[in-house]
Amino acid sequence: MELKVRNMSCGHCKATIEKALADAGYDDLHVDLEKKTVSVDASDKDAVRAVIEAKGYRVE
Repeated sequence: MELKVRNMSCGHCKATIEKALADAGYDDLHVDLEKKTVSVDASDKDAVRAVIEAKGYRVE
């Protein structure tokens, strides 16, 4: 699945989201800073959204 994270703006944002998702057990993920997207191999969109939003980012 692919999620938009509009307020992700720098390398620190990218690293924070990657670490949070990895810590939550999501191994197959890609964060594209230019497109402001996060791609994750997961079936529960709400769970992924919760991990990202817990770090202060807005998922659309």
